[in-house]
Amino acid sequence: MRISERNVRALARPLVALLLVATPALAQDPGATHQPVPVPSTGPTLPAKGTIARDTARDRNVLAQVTVPAGFAVTMFAGPPVAMYPTTVAPAPDGSVYMGTDLNLAQGAVKGRGRIIRLVDDDGDGRADRYSVFAKVDSPRGIAVDGNTVYVLHVPFLTAFRDTNGDGVADRADTLVRDLGFGLDVRSSDHSTNGITLGIDGWIYVAVGDYGYLNAKGKDGRTITRRGGSVVRVRPDGTGLETYAVGTRNIYGVGVDPFGRVYARDNTNDGLGWDTRLHYLPAGAHMGYPTLFRNFADEHMPSMFDYGPGAGTGGLWVEDPGFPGDWNNALYTGDWTMNKVFRHKLTPKGASFTVDQTDFVAAPRVVDMAMDDRSHMFVASLVGGVFNYMGDTVGAILRVGYPGQKGSAALNAPKLSDARLLAALGGPNATHRLEAQRELLRRGAKASTLRALEKQIADTKRTPEARAAAVFTLELLGGAKALPALQKAAADPTLRAVALKAISESPAMRAKAPIALFASGLTDADPAVRAQAIAAIVRMNAGAQAGSVAKLLADTDVAVAHLAARALASLNARDAALAALTSGPAAGRSHARQALQLMHDTATVNALVHSLSSASDADVRHELVLTLARLGNDDAPWNGEWWGTQPSTIGPYYLPTEWAGSATIQPVLRDLLLAARDTSFDRMAGELAKNRVLPLGAQALLASSEGATRTELVSALVGHSGVPASAAALLTRLDASGASSHAAVAKLLAGENGFSTELAPLVTRVVTDTTLPADVRGQVLMAAGRISGEQGLPAAELIFARVNPLPPAPVKDSAAAAAAAATPAPANPVEMAWKRFVGARERTWQLEKFAQLAKSSDPAQRVLGYSVLVQSVRNPRWTPEFVSNFVQPVLAAAWSDPTATASLVQAIRIMRVDAQYADQLKAHAGQPGGM
Repeated sequence: MRISERNVRALARPLVALLLVATPALAQDPGATHQPVPVPSTGPTLPAKGTIARDTARDRNVLAQVTVPAGFAVTMFAGPPVAMYPTTVAPAPDGSVYMGTDLNLAQGAVKGRGRIIRLVDDDGDGRADRYSVFAKVDSPRGIAVDGNTVYVLHVPFLTAFRDTNGDGVADRADTLVRDLGFGLDVRSSDHSTNGITLGIDGWIYVAVGDYGYLNAKGKDGRTITRRGGSVVRVRPDGTGLETYAVGTRNIYGVGVDPFGRVYARDNTNDGLGWDTRLHYLPAGAHMGYPTLFRNFADEHMPSMFDYGPGAGTGGLWVEDPGFPGDWNNALYTGDWTMNKVFRHKLTPKGASFTVDQTDFVAAPRVVDMAMDDRSHMFVASLVGGVFNYMGDTVGAILRVGYPGQKGSAALNAPKLSDARLLAALGGPNATHRLEAQRELLRRGAKASTLRALEKQIADTKRTPEARAAAVFTLELLGGAKALPALQKAAADPTLRAVALKAISESPAMRAKAPIALFASGLTDADPAVRAQAIAAIVRMNAGAQAGSVAKLLADTDVAVAHLAARALASLNARDAALAALTSGPAAGRSHARQALQLMHDTATVNALVHSLSSASDADVRHELVLTLARLGNDDAPWNGEWWGTQPSTIGPYYLPTEWAGSATIQPVLRDLLLAARDTSFDRMAGELAKNRVLPLGAQALLASSEGATRTELVSALVGHSGVPASAAALLTRLDASGASSHAAVAKLLAGENGFSTELAPLVTRVVTDTTLPADVRGQVLMAAGRISGEQGLPAAELIFARVNPLPPAPVKDSAAAAAAAATPAPANPVEMAWKRFVGARERTWQLEKFAQLAKSSDPAQRVLGYSVLVQSVRNPRWTPEFVSNFVQPVLAAAWSDPTATASLVQAIRIMRVDAQYADQLKAHAGQPGGM
């Protein structure tokens, strides 16, 4: 069997946590406990429709694990086998509830395991009585219902399903967006495209995990690409597809409030500094993951709060009179790891918010929440589940309500008059407002409706939420005719931000709206209005307003300044940004730099170099140098490969690469660094390294150099994000010149993320030198696992074989064994790096090469080869069939060859899997290499 990465995509089950949060892979801890073996089938065969039998014992068991606040009540709405492995839930206006079920969850990639189930509670007791299989789709991750249209995000598609004959089964499907993520022919759906929310502003918002999307395409032909997490939005007819905000890690759902503002609870990156953050996501924002948050925190939009460990799931805004007191008109988020739904009250703070967090529902493995129009919250729980299909008893749909307070009755919008729909639009229930709006849109732009909406907007006795609903409905229904009324609304401080948003997001109104309307918003006293005006200027592509936007680079509100910088980059407003940097207020210089360093064009580079040549102010020169340093590289084009659960967070690029402007920038930076002295030299070297135009570990070597040697080093290294192959001879000479230089070269190599093969001999010298600090050697060895080029893997094999760990010494005395277990030896960085290489994801498509390595004449290389094979046996990425057919025969053959046996036994002991091979080890005891 020939193994390749393409084969692996079909066979592998990436080791990540559930749908969204990544746990450290077994590859990183070869001694970790094995996960249960997943079931390979597509699950039970359900009739197309039927009644739901109650398993009262199981219902009681699940409900015993659920708590709600005093006064609230919870029922088991549905569970297996009909409602199992829920990934999303969405109530419909007719009282039915749609849920996505996916037996694959995160790790599986078996087609035919996904369904959309329609659940119906006939008697209103909070328990579903019957079901129908509404649609069969792979990887359902989000549902939103609009009348008889059910929008389903089933990766990589967003599709509008319709049941035209009322039998509970979809008979029409319209694909709105394609390639919004990657389907099961490429990979499983972990870290993929997730929940959807239909907002009152007329957009479907999509929570995209950090795999991203490559050439996603809407019905109008618009395409977008993004490596990494983001929020995407599209109109319900499939037009207007756009990336809305970026820099999230792996969000699973978003909440949209009555004013069209977007929020999300994000996931941790498992101990590497990015924790469970609650985001407010204005249009155009960059939240910082993975390239900014660690070393460039001032360049991204601040999150509202960091809650530490966790795994965010659903997002939901609840405004419903059936929820009492502070439980009403609030944001709710779910957390898979914390097993809870939280309520958040938001308080405006400039252009963002402060936020609190209060426990609402405690339930196992919360994945999604949604409100119906009758004052009930539905919570999808993966109780009993982990990462893949493990049996037919996983999951629950819970219904939560507050029986002590009168809730809302079903709206039944299609049967209401226009007048009653307009009344519901002005009511206190956000779900009713959305249903009423969508029904009014279906009825068309009647003159009477438009007049009524204008009156509602102008009625200051109504709540801001109700007036905002009227603004958005008038925008969506009236088009250009709505402009006069919305211009009036923009004069009202309560509605100004909403009105600017609505006007700028309507193509018809954008074509006629006076730009002065938005320009005046840039100077508004309310930071939220200034932020919205910035977004409007970008949507209108009003480059003539760049100078006004540039004034906000010095705004005292950090969110406004961040959005202004991103806006100038979107407008490609080089002159305005450069003027702000060189002659604007000092408070705005860093944000002006942030705008310029996003403009990868040679005209910008030339303008910066020219400005630097004439600038005399030290602070201005400093910002110009930083800008050139950032523009020294760009991010390499993305080919659709994932960066894994723990990508590099060094920044400012994930994969720095030279571009057309690099050749102009590099000599400027070299001359500046060579001209610097003492602390100025050290400071500048540090800034160049931080911006990846100097290898990260170069400072110690540069600082210890002088004269011609320093000139050689600066010429060889500046302009490069990593140590170039062309520097191998110079570094080898310096490495051999003395102990201090050898240590400095080791630190240089320790800062790398990979090497060229030309550096392999130098790397080998460092990692095998036990006089060097173990942490430095471990860092160099980690980078050695990513040697590039056609000969990269053979070179890495030679290096890693040289540092094979010693097998643990046998402990025969039980007391000594207990003492050793109680006080384990500290982790050895070199051994940790070695084991990470052995268990890395890449090994899964290199097993054939390591099987060949196990036949090497070099004993150390044989041990390395067998270590990788032994690790693969317990790696859940592989099916048991694959292990039996490919790996086990290689291991079995080794037991009949004494030379191979010695190496295999050593590998087994290094990998600490003696118990799994106890019989073979016993049979070979006393033989060379045996126990």
